[in-house]
Amino acid sequence: MIEVNLHPAGPKARRRRATAPSLPTWMRRSGRGSDERDPWTIVSLAVPAVALLAIAGMWFAQRSRAAELEASISEAVADSTRLADLRALSDSLVARERTIRERLALVQGLDEGRFVWPHLLDELSRALPEYTWLTAIRVSEPLPDLRVQVDGLAANPLAITRFVRNLQESPFVAGVTIVGSQQQLVDNVAAQAFKILVRYADPPERSVQRVPVVPGDA
Repeated sequence: MIEVNLHPAGPKARRRRATAPSLPTWMRRSGRGSDERDPWTIVSLAVPAVALLAIAGMWFAQRSRAAELEASISEAVADSTRLADLRALSDSLVARERTIRERLALVQGLDEGRFVWPHLLDELSRALPEYTWLTAIRVSEPLPDLRVQVDGLAANPLAITRFVRNLQESPFVAGVTIVGSQQQLVDNVAAQAFKILVRYADPPERSVQRVPVVPGDA
């Protein structure tokens, strides 16, 4: 049998062409060589890859941002807890200071009136003339505006007048008022019974200087 090779390149070129790899049709450009690829196909392959890379980058960025926010929230919660503890401690200290001030004010008030009665009784005793006796001392108004009623007996009305005058000269006594007087028998002896209202007053110049217990108090 006689075989005729009609291919212009001969059998070698046919073998060479048969062994060369060929691209799929969808990857070839129309009207050009078979070894050239379609750019739209390359773009269609590159875009998803770039999108996946962008999504991965955004995911890692969001994860890092979420970690930073969680750390910030934890720090804010710790600061809030610490501030709450400080606020509770501050309120406790303020309440304690208020209680101490109230107690000090009470003690200071008691201290201010501690020498009132000794001064008043001392002035009553010092102003008492001869042949005059005190029978009772009653509180008419309490501190701080202390007013007392003094009951007593005198040998005559002049002794009562002298007693009132001596009280009026005292710096610790003010507002001396005679409520009344009458004659009565005491052990068969005639005497003048009297009632006097006396108000305690601070002298204009005291030897004791007042010092505030709490600094800053007037």
